[in-house]
Amino acid sequence: MEKSLNITAVNGWALPVDWFHEQVSKAFPDSNIRVICPENPSDTHEAEILLGSLPADLYIGYSLGSLWLLLNRKLLPQKAIKALLAPILAFSRERQMGGKTSETQLKFLIRVLEKNPENRSPLVNFFSNCEVPFPDSLLNKVSHREVLIKGLNFLLNIWVPGNSTDDFMAIVGENDIFLDPVKLKMQISNLEVVGNSGHAPQSLLDCLAKRIFNGSLDKII
Repeated sequence: MEKSLNITAVNGWALPVDWFHEQVSKAFPDSNIRVICPENPSDTHEAEILLGSLPADLYIGYSLGSLWLLLNRKLLPQKAIKALLAPILAFSRERQMGGKTSETQLKFLIRVLEKNPENRSPLVNFFSNCEVPFPDSLLNKVSHREVLIKGLNFLLNIWVPGNSTDDFMAIVGENDIFLDPVKLKMQISNLEVVGNSGHAPQSLLDCLAKRIFNGSLDKII
């Protein structure tokens, strides 16, 4: 029987918080869910504030949120369940840690957002590539451009070693446009690859829920 959990989910880059909350709710319908979206993911003090209140039974880091959770893993309760969806160790291809995007591509996107703040095409292209199925009307709920740029700089400059994932469950789609499951598997030994799935979170969340509720949850919380 499924249990009600207190869940803290860390959002991915540019996704509207309400939309991501809805996706987590579909996979964990009877749970108390808090979605957080760091405004400056490189800021340790902000992480301490966000993770220092309302301890959760389950922490989920999705995409950029996975790298942020790993960077701040020492702030998480030891007994909590910790999960990474579309896990990022290093986003850029140059680091050879599972990322597919070049540093040049990231820097170009940062320049586009800095010079053309009203241009929505980079976001539309991003959501299309991720196969994220939310309506265009939600574009108005995307974070401010300053927050988006800080997120991209975080992805450009921050990386963590593969062994930082030792206490985490990890799930990736086999067709993820931004991540190479084969290279990630070399870094994350317990990585689960979901067939016929890309970077969008829903199938990864569903897989996580099945693993948790079909496992020994009573022994964990």
